[in-house]
Amino acid sequence: MDSTVTARLAWLAQSREVAVLQWPADAEDRERLELQRLPRLLLVEPGTPPPTSDSCLEDWLMLPASDLEVETRLVNLAKRTANHPRPPMIDDFGRLMHRGRSLFLSPLDQRLAQALVENFGAIVEEPELIKKVWPEGARNQVLRVHVSRLRQRLRPLELTIKCVRNTGYLIAEAGTLDPRLNGGTS
Repeated sequence: MDSTVTARLAWLAQSREVAVLQWPADAEDRERLELQRLPRLLLVEPGTPPPTSDSCLEDWLMLPASDLEVETRLVNLAKRTANHPRPPMIDDFGRLMHRGRSLFLSPLDQRLAQALVENFGAIVEEPELIKKVWPEGARNQVLRVHVSRLRQRLRPLELTIKCVRNTGYLIAEAGTLDPRLNGGTS
């Protein structure tokens, strides 16, 4: 591929939030992106068998491929990706990032968010949250206050925290929660 094609692919991938990887050279990056639930298009070197995957966040093309083939795969992969919840990420500096937006968290909010993000879309029980955020212990009311504040801060990132009454909390993309979850908002 010439530099114009490479530049266009990079722009397409970035604009659609799809990583373009060489297979098998970028196998480690593929694994990392899979763990992060990020979309990726693998460009498979000639004579190399393509990888198998059951992820709808991954596609591949055997090289050589036309610009149209690559562009079409990128666009289709981006469309499929839009239908899947994507967990946020928290870096070592306390910056929570989600779908191109970010905010910085206090150390306490970072611990709380990290405990929820590690279980994205799943319920984390109150005692487990308290133990991870306040190892010395805290009352449930303290947890509720901090969850409420964090929930407000996450709204611009289109994330929400749901209370599952008498159980715990979960974090998810706004609008993706099952309405049958019958819990409070604290």
